[in-house]
Amino acid sequence: MNLLSSVSQFMMLAADETTAFRSIEYDTPETGWGWLLLLGGLALVLILSIRTIWKDSFQLPVFWRCWLTGLRLAVLIALIVIVFNPHERTQKMSFRPSRVAVLVDTSLSMRHPNELVSANASSPASRNVPSRMEAIEKLLADSPLIADLQKSHQVSVYTFDQALKGPHHVFQRESQDKTSNTEESVDTTSPETDTKVDWNTLLQPQGLETRLGEQLGQLIREINGSTLSGIIVATDGASNAGTDLLSANEAAKEAKVRLITLGVGSPTRPANLQVSKIIAPTDVQFGDAFEITALLQAVGMPGKNITLELLKKLPGDAEPTVIESRDILLPTEDGLPLDVKFERTPAEEGEINYVIRVRGNQLAQDANAMDNELEHTVNVFSRPTRVLVIAGGPMRDYRFARTMLYRHPSIKSDVWLQSAPPGVSQDADQLLYEFPERADLFEYDVVLAFDVNWSLLSAEQMLNLNEWVSSGGGGIVLVAGDVYTPKMSLESDKYQSILDLYPVFINSFVRDYLDQEATQIRRIEWTQAGLDAGFLMLTDDPATSKELWETFPGLYRCYPSNGAKAAATVYAHFPDPKTQTEHGFSILMASQYFGEGRCFYLGSPEMWRLRSVDEDYYDRFWTKLIRNVGQGRTRRGTKRGTLILERDEYVLGQTVSVRVRLLNPEFQPLVQESVPMEVIDPRGRPLVPNLLLMQDRNRPGEYTASFRASLPGKYRFNVTVPNSKGQVVEGSLNVLLPRLEDESLSQNVKGLKELARDTGGAYLALEEAETIPALLPDQGEEFLIDERLKTLWDQAWVFFLLAGLLATEWLTRKLFKLS
Repeated sequence: MNLLSSVSQFMMLAADETTAFRSIEYDTPETGWGWLLLLGGLALVLILSIRTIWKDSFQLPVFWRCWLTGLRLAVLIALIVIVFNPHERTQKMSFRPSRVAVLVDTSLSMRHPNELVSANASSPASRNVPSRMEAIEKLLADSPLIADLQKSHQVSVYTFDQALKGPHHVFQRESQDKTSNTEESVDTTSPETDTKVDWNTLLQPQGLETRLGEQLGQLIREINGSTLSGIIVATDGASNAGTDLLSANEAAKEAKVRLITLGVGSPTRPANLQVSKIIAPTDVQFGDAFEITALLQAVGMPGKNITLELLKKLPGDAEPTVIESRDILLPTEDGLPLDVKFERTPAEEGEINYVIRVRGNQLAQDANAMDNELEHTVNVFSRPTRVLVIAGGPMRDYRFARTMLYRHPSIKSDVWLQSAPPGVSQDADQLLYEFPERADLFEYDVVLAFDVNWSLLSAEQMLNLNEWVSSGGGGIVLVAGDVYTPKMSLESDKYQSILDLYPVFINSFVRDYLDQEATQIRRIEWTQAGLDAGFLMLTDDPATSKELWETFPGLYRCYPSNGAKAAATVYAHFPDPKTQTEHGFSILMASQYFGEGRCFYLGSPEMWRLRSVDEDYYDRFWTKLIRNVGQGRTRRGTKRGTLILERDEYVLGQTVSVRVRLLNPEFQPLVQESVPMEVIDPRGRPLVPNLLLMQDRNRPGEYTASFRASLPGKYRFNVTVPNSKGQVVEGSLNVLLPRLEDESLSQNVKGLKELARDTGGAYLALEEAETIPALLPDQGEEFLIDERLKTLWDQAWVFFLLAGLLATEWLTRKLFKLS
């Protein structure tokens, strides 16, 4: 039953009918001229008919002459009666009872306590404070409010959160003193009116948002009428979506609907401490240290001491175990964010669930214990990152980076020094003397290109590199230099597939600048994006990292550029006026996503100067940069498949879009109509029906599917790569409950007063609910039901009578040979 039909049935319910009177009426002329024409016409017809009959029958005896005249007059009289259309009019009086609607908020904010927790409460169990919804349920189920309203009104119950629902139940008006001896007419399809209401089931907080203004406006439009006495709105007033409350107030005033807002929840902002967010990587190389940062936000707990715990749960563990705890002093200023960092070096591979949880006696006053912990999943992988290092010549940055990568335990590096003859020793797992073949190229995760002589690559090899980034998810770091980068910019058509990878436009008119000796060192000029980029931080603390970069003396030279490409992110500039153009200073660092991979541009081969600050900072710079640009490969789990998610976290109810890129055994885009994907929901059950990834016609090798996230928790994905001997692409994402309903824990008294203002209603606190019946006048009304007409002459016997009279006249005239 839809809402509109339910509302219509509700308005017709219990309309009492009784017959008032019946009357016989005729259709008569409305003016004197009409009467004159009608009577004149009838008189003329009568005179002519009588004259004609007497003239035709002058030879007959008087009796038969009178007989024929009587028959003709009878027919004429019957026709005259039909002309006046005699009909019976029946009118009935009915009574519409006064109506009241009760609208209850069922959003998740109604699960919060109705009152402030006592400061003397020693534990959550001793608080025993009912929730806001429990207070409403007690009012409707146990108080006489509904019964008192029923004395004068018909009461219907609606609920709302992000949508309007109902009427769930209709309580009939008990007093029927307006009429007597009534015959009640009840629609059997209307809401049940006699059974007992299960308030506990009906009033369950479940809405993810509160659209108070929007849904109240809809209810006003649906049920408004002359008998609507008013609408009672039971809510905490925390409207956080849809139209504002002012629009509902205007709609009520325009429709002349009384609004009585019944506020629940404490108007005073309660104390609350929440773990608002966890900042941590989702994928970590085995052996690499990383940080887990917990963001806390406290209200009403200035200077309190709490304990923050870090828990870990491995696959197969029944419960998480505490691995670290901190005693924290909360800020004295309400709402001030506090971040707490935990350093971790994973000793296990696979998926690890970390939980941040707050504990302490000071939390006895916490209004919402459900936001005191948060979970984050980290995938620890042990597959070493494979890096291909290519250099046009043995520049310092190349030598230092090559040695660092060779010594790194979780990185395997191969080297192709283009200027070195065979037999020259290099620190590498494998020495190359030419660009790798296509299949070998797709084994690498990252390419470091130090001022590469691209002329040593064939056009096909350059296209393979372009495709390795765009289709294979590879990451490339392009370091500009003074030797080969200018040559590439001068022959842009030849090297277009390589230039496409650059996040910046290379300047081709730089010979004069490069011929000049660089004598002045210049500090790096960071953009906000550069300061916020975690992979460019020299420490895990942004403030400390910024200070360290400020102590870095800087660089002498940066290759000139003509601005960044549209999709690029610029991290740093080199403030040299000699290279300044209409696009600003030359770009030192920038990146862009290119297809499924990522490209990073470094405009100077002098990052080795960072070693003057600390050698570890130089190593950290290159290690984190390689991890960042190579995440498109290291996260894929298989060389022939990549799971692509728009983000790792979704909000309950949102549509999740999944994209998978698959390659065939020749590392070409896989071509087939569809690929099955197994989705495991947070309960550990497969999604039914299972998702089928459909081929994207515009992007070869890519397959897409989508579904609605209907449960909070972790969803897991498994895609078996066709013709791969069991290679599986895996991934996961978290579905979170939205925090909209937890942002405001106090009653919005001001908003509820504004909602009821000038509508004839009022704002009432919950304890004032007994005064509601006095504020709602009886709007019941008597009305006349549309008349019912019954035509009296339109009967079979009338037609038989006319036919009989005419037949008798004809036979008589035939007998006397008059016709």
